Amino acid sequence: MIISDILNKTAAVFPDNTAVIYLDESITYKQLNSKVSRLAEFLKKQSYPDDARIGVFFENSIDYIVAYFAVLRAGYVVIPLDTSLHEEKLNKILHDSNISTLCVGFKFQRLFKKLYTLNHPVKEIISEKEFKLKDDSITYRSFIDIFNDQVIEPESGLNLLNWDDAKQAPHELAAIFYTSGSTGEAKGVMLSHKNLISNTIGTNEYLKLTEKDSVMVILPFYYIYGNSLLLTHISTGGTLVIDNRFMYAETILDTMQNEKVTGLSGVPSNFMILLNKSTLTERNFPNLRYFTQAGGAMAPDVIRKLHDAFPDKEIYIMYGQTEASPRVTWLPPEKLLEKLGSIGIEVKGVDVKILKEDGTETSTDETGEIVVGGDSIMLGYWNQPEEQSAVLKDGWLYTGDLAKRDKDGYIYIVGRKKEIIKSGGNRISVKEVEETLLTNQKIHEVAVFGVEDDIFGEAVKAVIVLKENEIADDKEIQKFIRSILPEFKVPKYIDFVDILPKTQAGKIDKKQLK
Repeated sequence: MIISDILNKTAAVFPDNTAVIYLDESITYKQLNSKVSRLAEFLKKQSYPDDARIGVFFENSIDYIVAYFAVLRAGYVVIPLDTSLHEEKLNKILHDSNISTLCVGFKFQRLFKKLYTLNHPVKEIISEKEFKLKDDSITYRSFIDIFNDQVIEPESGLNLLNWDDAKQAPHELAAIFYTSGSTGEAKGVMLSHKNLISNTIGTNEYLKLTEKDSVMVILPFYYIYGNSLLLTHISTGGTLVIDNRFMYAETILDTMQNEKVTGLSGVPSNFMILLNKSTLTERNFPNLRYFTQAGGAMAPDVIRKLHDAFPDKEIYIMYGQTEASPRVTWLPPEKLLEKLGSIGIEVKGVDVKILKEDGTETSTDETGEIVVGGDSIMLGYWNQPEEQSAVLKDGWLYTGDLAKRDKDGYIYIVGRKKEIIKSGGNRISVKEVEETLLTNQKIHEVAVFGVEDDIFGEAVKAVIVLKENEIADDKEIQKFIRSILPEFKVPKYIDFVDILPKTQAGKIDKKQLK
């Protein structure tokens, strides 16, 4: 099975189910599959090499989903691109991946006008609307022309392509997701069909997803967590409810109620905003079955607050990495309070070891690095053999995350290898300091990191966002944390800001903050 088979088979089983709701638009699986087939057939008729890499540069929408599956159905490699990138960073990725064809949202035409003042490898643009830049070397196509071409439009969309002649095999490269490397430069994570499908199956199983489920999509599809929402719901015949207006949190909550979604997935900052700066806890969601959280550790105090507000909903705490397609562990909701702070147990089909520096496995409650194996582990990094060899060894992914297991086998993250502050001979976990600060009822968000210090080598710095109408100074916060943690873990420097910089996926951007 390859990824495009997921949509094809779901359209055969649930043709009239609603696949996507996006603002005032909706589309059934039969209609979605037909659009994908028509665009895929168009792509197949072009003179692309067999290993062509085609970029998708849309915000979350029906058109994004059509382009994503069409590239794969045509037998090429899809590269979802971060729509928040500036032209210089985007251009680096275009050159690194050698993308010659781009499916581009019309709203991004200004960005591409800037991009085309630079040297670039793009030779063809396909957009949902006509737009043309002053560059005669670029061929322009529109979805409208492709979809209105009656010559290639099939009646059902199910039999347009000969699946036995698919260019790709399960073990072959399907997608490249670009993520930040240790140097701050983007690195392309190469994932095969088998990687993504095996992880989708494992995730579907523990979430108990069916064709009756619908998820509120606030995470971008180019982000691996968002991509997981896309594949899990398409594979089960569920519904993706897309709303890109998270900055207006009340609008998202209205959409959740109006569309009667059964699931909401987010990163920690999403939940902190909803809990602290919206009417989430004042509303009723009778159809909502579950929350899922990943994309970084969520402080136990925030988890407890979410649970207290919604004791009848299932809360899934999850852990993963792009390099693992992405899901590695999950915490069963019935264990949430008993194992508060844990990332849970292995996803089906995933193997997890916690290794000491000498390569041997740790004992109970002993700290080591999380090392992951199984069918979901990436093929490697695109064009970055040194980065690849540092984390991929004999088929095992060395995550850089430090953790320990309790006596029942549940895993607890201690911190990142690269987020351990070494101050005056002491090792300080950034995660521990952040979680402690978040127990202060005046604090909305916090980011902790190490800064250079003439005496101790490194010192702890905290950047804090207070809740509305709260007032505090550095001495008050230091006194608070000193009452809980030893002196060497107390932040030496504290800044107060109105907002923390974030990536479009909602993660705190510490590189920019520093």
